[in-house]
Amino acid sequence: MILTERDEEILRFINEFGYCDIAQLMVRFELKKTWMYRLIERLINENLVRYCSVLNSRHRIYSLTNKGATFTDLPPIDGVTVGQYRHHAALIYVYLKLRKKYPDAEWISERRLLQEKFSNGLGKRGHVADGILHFTDSKKVAIEVEISVKAKHKVDKILRDYCTQLAVKEVWYYCARSVMPSLTALSAKMPFIKIFRLDDFLNAE
Repeated sequence: MILTERDEEILRFINEFGYCDIAQLMVRFELKKTWMYRLIERLINENLVRYCSVLNSRHRIYSLTNKGATFTDLPPIDGVTVGQYRHHAALIYVYLKLRKKYPDAEWISERRLLQEKFSNGLGKRGHVADGILHFTDSKKVAIEVEISVKAKHKVDKILRDYCTQLAVKEVWYYCARSVMPSLTALSAKMPFIKIFRLDDFLNAE
């Protein structure tokens, strides 16, 4: 089995987020659906990629097999829930938009942040961002995507935790409309918290 450079890039992209769907792959690799499906089907036939369906089988999502994950530096995921999928889908589209807007910035995914946290012996305690944008001037920006309202005390704790993370210069929240009022109120005295309406950001040219 010989993989092309693009094959390996596809595997790394999928596993960086754990899983994704065909539309997200099309945006990331700038390919039409027919060509993207051909590439994915070949990787499935090589037992590198697997798929399952969520949301009443309307969305087929792709993740890596154990074999596929050997071409990356992250383990494969175990499974997917509907609740995870909705947030995850929004996060990937935020990433794709940020990648286009800030092509020189490095993206550090939540999966990678968790891996680093565990390797440092810090366990599962504490909040981990949905991602980090690491700019060429060394500035680090935490990225958070919120599509549903969380309990006030949970959000307040997350925001206060960020106050202690000196390496993170700003936190960019991409939020559903319903989330913005409470988050805006809680972060009123935290100028490093930037809040954006999710659909406006994703639909902007």
